Amino acid sequence: MRTLAAIDLSHLTLTIFIPTRPNPSHIVPVLVGDAALAKAASDKLLADHNIYVQSINYPTVAVGEERLRITVTPRHTLDQMDKLVRAVDTIFTELKINRQRDWVAVGGRAGVGITGNDKAVKDLMWNDKQLGLLDGTTPRMLRDGDKPAVDGKAVAVARARFNSLLGKVEAPAPKKVLDGLAGLKMQTGGVPGKTRARGDIQMPTAPQDIAVPA
Repeated sequence: MRTLAAIDLSHLTLTIFIPTRPNPSHIVPVLVGDAALAKAASDKLLADHNIYVQSINYPTVAVGEERLRITVTPRHTLDQMDKLVRAVDTIFTELKINRQRDWVAVGGRAGVGITGNDKAVKDLMWNDKQLGLLDGTTPRMLRDGDKPAVDGKAVAVARARFNSLLGKVEAPAPKKVLDGLAGLKMQTGGVPGKTRARGDIQMPTAPQDIAVPA
């Protein structure tokens, strides 16, 4: 689902020429190309649109390849992604950040604006068959107000596929719960390594009435 969400988001950004860098995972990197602009874009997204997107600068990435790192999840709805894309579009216009066509004009950078650079797309962690794109079994992305649901059959199928890779998942045996306080033990101070008998435990008592002189 995360991969599907990333694919949908990448398609939305391309329609308005937002320069997304090809990436095989669910992370959608948006190339900015300047540290100050990347920080400003991140700040404005939060302040003006209530959307937090982290800016990534040197030394995490090379100078000139600064970017916004958008991470989508299965719980992000299509409406939220639409809002994000509109917000990014506004910020790019306000800060005059280069778009896809601008990077193409200068020969490209960091995988953006380079003709034929689709290796990351071909190397997606999940292929079209696994994503259900070939047989119409692709999970439906949520809209605002939709209740998320977990398909029991889908969970069983996914777990069976992973058994050969990660080993079978054994359900833990339920722990026995003792009735009342029968299973509780009290540890008190004393000599290390020596257990005190129950009779040695002195319980505090209520103070006696104290006479206050008139």
